[in-house]
Amino acid sequence: MNSNFQFLKSEFTTFFDRAVKAEQTAITDPRTSLVYSRMALEEAINWMYANDAELEMPYDTTLNSLMVQIQFKKQFNHKLYNDLHIIRKTGNFATHNKPVNDVDALNVIDALFYFAKWIGRSYAQDGYQDPGIFDFERIPKEGPNALSKRQIGQLQSQLDKELNTYQAQLKAKEEERQQLADENELFKKRIDDLQAQLEANKLEANKADEVQHPRNEAETRKYIIDLALREAGWELNGINDKEYKVQYMPKSTNKSETGYVDYVLWDDDGLPLALVEAKRTLESVTKGENQAQLYADSLEKMHGRRPIMYYSNGYEIYLWDDQFYKQSRPVHGFYTKAELQTAMFRRTHRKDIRLAPIDTEIAGRTYQMRSIKSIAEHFAGTDKTDGKLIGTNRGALLVLATGTGKTRVSIAFSKLMLECNWAKRVLFLADRTSLVDQAKRNFVKFLPEHTSVNLLEDKDNPDARFAFSTYQTMMRLIDGSRDEEARFYGVGHFDLIIIDEAHRSIYKKYQAIFEYFDALFLGLTATPIERIDRNTYQMFGLPDQSPTDAYTFDEAVANKHLSPYRTITLPTQFLTHGIKYSELSEEEKEEFEEEILDGEEATGNEWISSSELNTWLFNKPTAIETLRYVLEHGIKKRGGDELGKTIIFAKNQKHAQFLKDVFMELDKELFGNDYVKVITHNEPKAQEFINRFCDEEKDRLPQIAISVDMMDTGIDAPSCVNLVFYKPVKSYAKFWQMIGRGSRLRPDLFGVGEDKSHFLIFDLCGNFEFFEENPKGIDGSTQKSLTEILFSLRLQLAEYLKSPQFKENTDLQEFRTELLDGLHHEIASLVLERFDVKMKLEIVHEFGNDNREIWNHLSKRDIKRIEDELAPMVKPKQGDSDLARYYDKLIYTLITKRLETPNNEEYVKGFIIPISKVASTSKKLLKKTTIPAVKAKENLIKMPLEEEFWKVDGIAHLEKLRKGVRELVKYMDPVDQRYVTTNFVDSIIDGKVVTGGYSVNEPPEEGYRVSPFQNNVHRLEKLIRENENHITITRIHKGEPITEAELKALENMLFAGGIDRASLEKEMGMQFSLVSFIISLIGLSSEKVDAAFAKFINDYRLNAVQIKFLDTIKEFITKDGNIEPSKLYDPSFRKIHSLGVDGVFNEEQTAAIFQIINTFKTSQQA
Repeated sequence: MNSNFQFLKSEFTTFFDRAVKAEQTAITDPRTSLVYSRMALEEAINWMYANDAELEMPYDTTLNSLMVQIQFKKQFNHKLYNDLHIIRKTGNFATHNKPVNDVDALNVIDALFYFAKWIGRSYAQDGYQDPGIFDFERIPKEGPNALSKRQIGQLQSQLDKELNTYQAQLKAKEEERQQLADENELFKKRIDDLQAQLEANKLEANKADEVQHPRNEAETRKYIIDLALREAGWELNGINDKEYKVQYMPKSTNKSETGYVDYVLWDDDGLPLALVEAKRTLESVTKGENQAQLYADSLEKMHGRRPIMYYSNGYEIYLWDDQFYKQSRPVHGFYTKAELQTAMFRRTHRKDIRLAPIDTEIAGRTYQMRSIKSIAEHFAGTDKTDGKLIGTNRGALLVLATGTGKTRVSIAFSKLMLECNWAKRVLFLADRTSLVDQAKRNFVKFLPEHTSVNLLEDKDNPDARFAFSTYQTMMRLIDGSRDEEARFYGVGHFDLIIIDEAHRSIYKKYQAIFEYFDALFLGLTATPIERIDRNTYQMFGLPDQSPTDAYTFDEAVANKHLSPYRTITLPTQFLTHGIKYSELSEEEKEEFEEEILDGEEATGNEWISSSELNTWLFNKPTAIETLRYVLEHGIKKRGGDELGKTIIFAKNQKHAQFLKDVFMELDKELFGNDYVKVITHNEPKAQEFINRFCDEEKDRLPQIAISVDMMDTGIDAPSCVNLVFYKPVKSYAKFWQMIGRGSRLRPDLFGVGEDKSHFLIFDLCGNFEFFEENPKGIDGSTQKSLTEILFSLRLQLAEYLKSPQFKENTDLQEFRTELLDGLHHEIASLVLERFDVKMKLEIVHEFGNDNREIWNHLSKRDIKRIEDELAPMVKPKQGDSDLARYYDKLIYTLITKRLETPNNEEYVKGFIIPISKVASTSKKLLKKTTIPAVKAKENLIKMPLEEEFWKVDGIAHLEKLRKGVRELVKYMDPVDQRYVTTNFVDSIIDGKVVTGGYSVNEPPEEGYRVSPFQNNVHRLEKLIRENENHITITRIHKGEPITEAELKALENMLFAGGIDRASLEKEMGMQFSLVSFIISLIGLSSEKVDAAFAKFINDYRLNAVQIKFLDTIKEFITKDGNIEPSKLYDPSFRKIHSLGVDGVFNEEQTAAIFQIINTFKTSQQA
């Protein structure tokens, strides 16, 4: 009996044999059939790359890589392209010994047949004879024994060897063909003609496939849901997996009280784990909710366990575990069996995280404990109907000032989540490798008993409790899960995801991660509450300016957990206003013309903007003036002769090296290569020098670190006392991260008892002034990619051409059609296997697939949806260069402006800058006419150099230029960045000092009160302040015990100047206690107060409100040394509860608080 694939034999023998073997074994040996089908697919696709000039073999030649190339994908209608992935994926299932059956094999051989027909119709040269529809009767019902796993492996190895040889031959042949095309115009025309015919054939092949191989809506839904379940490990080959009959359905739905569940996912013990209710793709997914609930009721009555509910229309999936969450939620895939088993385990073993003790060794400060309690109370709640523990919110945001222990809080909370069976695996995400490394070190330090994996450098361990990654790496890992052998992270793999420095730009750029994983999200940020963008709150499901908990910089300074800072603005003439040629001296003008204008004469209007300074132009006098000021006015060490630890934030690598060279010239006896170090990603062993700079144990060089984007965030440098902002910053989040580099406390920095009291910020680029005018900054990291910009530019241009004034212009309407064809094609060509595309499948299908017509009549809402949701997913075409896309952007911009500005003079004059850029490109290309491809287009390339070209009516000449030149720009020489060093006299305009945080000229108001006494008391206050670093006074401040002898020695020293104790007590009207007096003056160490209350907080498992009440008590004790119990009913406490302490704590807790308060009073009776 002839094979269905007989039509391939004469011209396509390469893959004919394996297609026939797949057909012959489809019924008798499904696994072997599927393996052969996949091999036939791989051979056919390799044949296409070898014989189709439009297809360029990528670097990665795996089957999946070949199939996702844009040029490959665009050839097929959507349904046929999906079928190719069905062949590949199901073939992978068979190859990797996963369960498959004859239904799989028959579906795949059918799909392979229609793909083979497409190839025949597109490429056959001897006349194509259509074989009609697939005849299943030709498949043998009996056959040889099935192949073993070893034999299948041998087959695949043989195929791989053949393909490697094939691809090597292909590469040589392609190079030869390209050379001929470049050298021979007739040969190239012949190729172009053949390619045009081939494209027409493919178009006909797609139309024929749609007619001869239709799929109905039910099949489409089944494909999407089945595949999603199989990707999560559900084979669906059990007799009860699909259309499972259930009893006990309400009579109102079915008089027989029976029903059929679309899918049931079973546990190993035969109990249901989950059910899936499938609805029509055209219906709202939420219509499946009630049906799923009724099925869950029936399954619970039948089996004694209530399953988790899924309902889906193929595009959207909702999960509802109504035993713990009151509401369903959208998810982007199904849980694996192990993940569902864990969910069932938690139903009986999950503990109340609100009552769990906090590890105070990790996070023992009161505000840290309060933050943890706040998260717990945000994630957990009490069912008002039955009093049971339930889940409430799934996103939390903590605002903690840099240096107050964000990572410690996340570690302690993660430990609590593991111990309470809320989490099994935790993912920590940051945007830099150094932050990922640092987070892992801290987690391992405090939780060494748990396995951890750094996904940037370690092989993935799926059993690891903690995983650490950058956002970029996680995006690749999730996408990589779709390849044959790569790791797979299902939607339920992680239970808690911690987002380091959460802000809008992270969410915008990596939104797919937030949407893909079904986890609890904890965001951490140091950005002040009022400066956080509304979208950041929204991404965690929070109202604007309402984080889950916050501990601000000012609070941390007031409580002496962080150092305050002073800001010294240091504007120079050039850094503020730029360099104007007309304002230079005659000698400097000569230097300007020589160095900057390459010897050409100036017009007098030349101006170097301040933004260009330190980008490519470096003015030595500016650097000398500013660095000298820092050296003179910065905080010193070693008796004031040497600058303390200093970080300079430079603009770029060249700027950093330039500043180092200037330092070397300023003091050759002090500054050397070890003393001043450039620390950037380009410098070898940079991390080692960061470690040395930050070393708290030893005072090690470098003393001055000049950094470019490497020390802005994520480093702890307690000894740093000077920060130099030598670059403009637009992101407020980054701005505060940079400030945080100096805010850490450092005891004994300048000697025993001489602690770091504050740090200085030298602002050379007006950053503080900028953020006064732009409170939330301008987050540059949210900028669109060039590909996204280009997509939107073409879309807007196409919409503009819909205007009435262009309706009758046939050429313009044809151009509009061409633009829309390209836009539609880019959406239709999106790789559905990418997880970010898969999550937007509905809108991708709406504007992709074969729905080209919809693009002709887009509404404003459609355009916004396309730009917001689809454009960011478009990737550059394979082999397309940034230069080509930039050239596209330039020309499309000029086309738009030409349409808007029909007047020639206005057009040329108004858009001289982009016009000059196009002309500059032509000049550079004309230097490359030795390249045949450039030589062939020489006349076209010259056109923009003629002024008349820009005065031609219409836009056809511009589009012709774009198409002809864009592929040639890759031949231009790479532009070497020109750097210029100048010696123009510059001066500091105004060195005014602006206080930030708390002033260091006088103590904070909370800790300083002017004494009403002007004699003995005043004199004693002055003496204590002058001797604040005395070792005994320091120990009293820290709450450490002192001996009678030490106290007596201190009193003798203070009273030696003639202060009389009796007169002192008379003036004060009370018995004098030196310890109490000192504490009332300089306060009590917050660490001492924290430690006194930490055990109480854990023993009584306090909630966030109770901890807030304690924080207020602590503020009084830290300030005054003690507090009277009666004050706990004063207005300061009644703000928290109208009854004061009695409204917040029970009698036992209140008594314990009074006892702790009394310990402070007792310790001061000296």
